[in-house]
Amino acid sequence: MKKFLCAAFMIGAMFAISACSSSDDSGTPSPDPSPTPTPSGLGISDGKAVKPGDMKMSALSGFVFDKAGNALRGVTVTSGTEAVTTDADGGFVLTKVNSVKGRSVVSFSMSGYVDVVRSAPSVDGDVWEIVMVSESESGVTAYVGQEADLATRLAAGGMTVDISESGYKYADTGLPVGSGDYVYARMFYLSPDEDDFAAMMPGGDLAAVRADGSEAELISYGMTKVDLSTYSKKLQLADGKPATLSFPVPDKYKDDTPATIPLWSFNEETGLWEEEGEATYDATTNSYVGTLTHFSWVNLDYPESRATLKVVVKDEAGNVMPNVRVDVDGQRDFFTNVKGEAEGFVPINTDFYVMVHSEDYANYSPEVKKTVSKISTAGATETVELTLPTLAHISGKVVNAGKGNTLATLWIEYAGKSTKKVHNDADGQFFMNAPAGYIGAAKLKMRAADGSLQSYDITLDGKDHAYTVTINTDNTTGGAITVTPAGGASQTIVVSPIYYDDLAGASLIDKTLSYQGNACSVTIEDYSSSKTSYDNVSISVSADGMYPYCETAKATVTVNEYGNVRFQITGEAEVQDWSSGKGELKKVAISADFTVPMLGKGKLLTRFDKSSEFPSFTPWIAGKKATIGLQVTESAKLGKGVLAWFYDDALGYSDYTNLKEQAKKALGEPISEYDGGDGSEGWADMSVAYFYKDGKYVMVSFCPWREGGEDWIMEEMEHGGARHMFGSFNGVLNETHNGRIQVYALEGMTIDYKEFVHEMGK
Repeated sequence: MKKFLCAAFMIGAMFAISACSSSDDSGTPSPDPSPTPTPSGLGISDGKAVKPGDMKMSALSGFVFDKAGNALRGVTVTSGTEAVTTDADGGFVLTKVNSVKGRSVVSFSMSGYVDVVRSAPSVDGDVWEIVMVSESESGVTAYVGQEADLATRLAAGGMTVDISESGYKYADTGLPVGSGDYVYARMFYLSPDEDDFAAMMPGGDLAAVRADGSEAELISYGMTKVDLSTYSKKLQLADGKPATLSFPVPDKYKDDTPATIPLWSFNEETGLWEEEGEATYDATTNSYVGTLTHFSWVNLDYPESRATLKVVVKDEAGNVMPNVRVDVDGQRDFFTNVKGEAEGFVPINTDFYVMVHSEDYANYSPEVKKTVSKISTAGATETVELTLPTLAHISGKVVNAGKGNTLATLWIEYAGKSTKKVHNDADGQFFMNAPAGYIGAAKLKMRAADGSLQSYDITLDGKDHAYTVTINTDNTTGGAITVTPAGGASQTIVVSPIYYDDLAGASLIDKTLSYQGNACSVTIEDYSSSKTSYDNVSISVSADGMYPYCETAKATVTVNEYGNVRFQITGEAEVQDWSSGKGELKKVAISADFTVPMLGKGKLLTRFDKSSEFPSFTPWIAGKKATIGLQVTESAKLGKGVLAWFYDDALGYSDYTNLKEQAKKALGEPISEYDGGDGSEGWADMSVAYFYKDGKYVMVSFCPWREGGEDWIMEEMEHGGARHMFGSFNGVLNETHNGRIQVYALEGMTIDYKEFVHEMGK
């Protein structure tokens, strides 16, 4: 081997959109919602400059993105016993990291994305950037669902995996999967030709252990992962039924094709690749073909002994540059520490480049890149110094006047662009580069630990500036739930923090306090602010492989000065355990301790007319009573108003257009709308129109296929249907077609997602 490389909240669907939106660090940022109002006496003032070498970074921090560069919010980041979730900017901070024989091992998981475990030599204050691959990514993933006795071929991006007939067994018991049982097979393929290959791969630095136990550094020709399962159980390859893998030769290695290359599997416990098998080059298909007897992440890699690479990044004035990503030949990336130093292993006998990309250093130009000749001696150390242009620096300190911590994400927006985001340190200190070559007005953006967003006007003039940013937050949302089966191992389910711009939290409707989230649902009837202890609390939990539900749990409920609600719950449930394939009933103990904000308070309405208590601009169907509704009486985010549902089958498209005209007269043209028609030509989708102006919001919708009538819905209400329907504001506000006609009118909203509303109706 001679070369390493050859060359929102708007209502309804907006909640999902806002959870995925982000800023592109290298281009025009996506619009942010209106900043959180800054209380009097807080804000920005002149401060003291920070020297990078004096900063005390957390054990590990970083950001998670998708392949398009969008921040991924809600990713669960787990290391040892610590678990956090990424915020609206994709950021995470770990105060302690699980270290296995001197290597940090951290897992990243999110529904709809390929889980990945990353690892690297343990360095306190390290910074990582992770790119997660969507399970539906075209050309990267392949999926097959079929009966277990059929042969399977998975193909994506030129990669193929062939599984034999009856080639499956249950992973836990080793028993064969019965003929006719349905199995699901999914493959993910990562090519070294990908720009973000180093940020997407498991592991991260391609450290490996050979079959003889010696250490190695790998040069990857591609990676794949195959997941096998039935509906409820994980599968593996059957004994004596190896799978055949065919790796395409990447473009960057088209002139470098050894006769054989070892195969490696990834050990998620140690964070290392382990040698396992071999693939042979097939010139007729220009691919490497090998077999495996079990699936994990599999890597086609040429091994070399390792050397150490040290990179020192300074500017032309001699200042060290912290938190700068260094690209090592597209197969590894390291981040400089507060001393401007980055270090890691590289394979010997390979030429490689070292560079800092423009987007990783305030969008500078031209990029600095150095070619390093092959290191010939194992264990040797090569030091490379990169000198970047001298930029102005923005530094300072975040001070929290409240009870929360000072953790924050900061960046600069200017002329339609955005610098890379950075985290401050344990003392609140921050340091970042001003954008290269820009003079003029800009905004210093900051998102606090509770998700609240602040925006401060600053002027960039080519000189260093320091600021003190004073905030008042309490970031005590989130927590965990533990589910312990009798005689079994416990599961810990993370309750993600709820940020300021999330349309989520607890709701108090009449006397029913409830919370509905991805991890659990809780209902407490006959709630009183003067009472903290409750029996007969209902809680359901989304645990792996089981969904325990308890109606007789005990709970302690407290509300702090910020309005956040803390649930401490214990209970016992009975669940069906399918791990043995028999659906056995087992008892499980539930223990929960988590905090969520109070999203709002309201009261249930039935068969009601338009009221003077509703916003004056509320559209209404003349002479008609709404079947069921919710009067929002108090919400810091929603303001006040009404959510009304009409279940009269006689209502039609003309009623909807009349409501839309009323809203238009009050608030102007709709920000977004979709017209599904009246359904006269057969089945049609709903029609919906969204209006927003100066904190005033209206949504009207019509669903031509919704039937059932008022008698049906009233019967449902009498049996608890209303409580289920309005169990949380989030639940009802995400629903736009459960009524024949729906009318939402809210006034005094403090979060403005109107910039995102155009996404609805696409």
